[in-house]
Amino acid sequence: MSSTLRILHCLRAPSGGLFRHVHDLALGQAQLGAEVGIVCDSRAVGDPVALGRLADNCVLGLTRMPMSRHVGLRDWQVTGKITRLGAKLGVDVLHGHGAKGGAYARLAGRLIRLMGEACSTPHRA
Repeated sequence: MSSTLRILHCLRAPSGGLFRHVHDLALGQAQLGAEVGIVCDSRAVGDPVALGRLADNCVLGLTRMPMSRHVGLRDWQVTGKITRLGAKLGVDVLHGHGAKGGAYARLAGRLIRLMGEACSTPHRA
C-alpha cells in the first residue's frame, strides 16, 4: 500500500476561473508529492498551454471525455466512466469542482465506495 495521496479532480469545462483554480491546485499538489489526475470535457477547447502543463505534471493523467453542460441521461454514462477510472487508478480523493464536476465526483465516489474522500467544491461566478 502506497503512502502517496492519489487525487483525481473532476470538472466540466477546462477554461475560465474554475479551470485556473483546478490547474493551480493540481500543480501545487503534484509539487508536494501527491499523484494527481484530471478529468474534464473533451468538447471544450480550453487553454492548450495549461492543458499541456497538466498533462506533463499529472501522473494519473489528463483524461478528456464528452460532458454536456446540461443535465441529461448521458450524465450516467460519464459517471460510469469516471467511476471506472477512479477505481482503476485507486484514487484516495475524488474532488469535483463546480456543479457538474461535483455531481460526477460524488456519484462516482459512492459507486466505487471510495475509502478516502469524495468531495466537491462549488464555484460561483
